[in-house]
Amino acid sequence: MSETYQSKRERRQRILATLPADLRPHVSLRNVEAVSGLTSEAQTRLAEAIQAGLKRLPRAIEQLKANPDTPVSELLNPAQASQNRSQLQGELSKEIRNELTDLVQACYPDMPGLSAEALVEAEAMQIVVGVARAFGDMFASNHLKADFVLVMIYALVAGALERLETLIADTPAVQQVLAQSDLSHLSTQWRHSNA
Repeated sequence: MSETYQSKRERRQRILATLPADLRPHVSLRNVEAVSGLTSEAQTRLAEAIQAGLKRLPRAIEQLKANPDTPVSELLNPAQASQNRSQLQGELSKEIRNELTDLVQACYPDMPGLSAEALVEAEAMQIVVGVARAFGDMFASNHLKADFVLVMIYALVAGALERLETLIADTPAVQQVLAQSDLSHLSTQWRHSNA
């Protein structure tokens, strides 16, 4: 049975009454459900942005859903924030590119620097770039110190490492490359099983 306009309006008004007093006068009924779904921290941030001059709530609500710690300045000027993020991603890409180039040369010590740079840019390596970017995001996250987040990430990474170890154990050519690389400090199951 579908909800009537009147019952929807009444339900939204009840939700509006539960919002913090400083938000109620600024939230339209069409946005009330989205605002009520925000964390209390995000609702406080939204109220601060409204007091600072925010007029368009939907975009700010979506941003606060994604990141409750979004600065008020970013909520007020999302275009500038987007440009800043793009610049930061470009810088991170350069940082990641350099890190991966060094890693290629650690794995293949005889490879010249230009060849290592070209390999990092190869289409096949984009999966590696994506993983490096994900690790960078992970370690930059403010939520990493939350025990449940850290436990879940550890479980994911440990599971992925176990799967990689299985692939390496089944691929002697990869074992040989790793044995000759400058990664001998890494503890691995396959290396111990072949010792």
